Amino acid sequence: MNIEYKYGDFENIILNAIWHLEEDGKDIVSVLDIQTRINDIESKTWAYTTVKTVMDRLVQKALISRLKQSKKYFYKSSFSRLEMGEMNVRKVMKQYYNNNAQEFMMTAENICKEAFITSNVQSQK
Repeated sequence: MNIEYKYGDFENIILNAIWHLEEDGKDIVSVLDIQTRINDIESKTWAYTTVKTVMDRLVQKALISRLKQSKKYFYKSSFSRLEMGEMNVRKVMKQYYNNNAQEFMMTAENICKEAFITSNVQSQK
């Protein structure tokens, strides 16, 4: 089964942009920093106001924090990429597998096998 879900894609794009900039040494980032980063890597151009609105939602969800310096706002992730990944894996295991770690791991193993096979097929082309 190959179904792609699009829930929260833009939030994830923004979070990944923040983590990337933080990994590059930026302690705090502006909306313009994020807009520039995502417009450089995405096929679609995102408006400043759209990026700002989604970042405000991420602040409300406590996934990023907002800091005011002079008249400008800056942002910082509340969780590292690894911490967020772990929280989401736990959420998926609880939500879809009733916290059954064995079933979850079997599914994860199957997905990894599929990805390995796919990457091998693509590398042979």
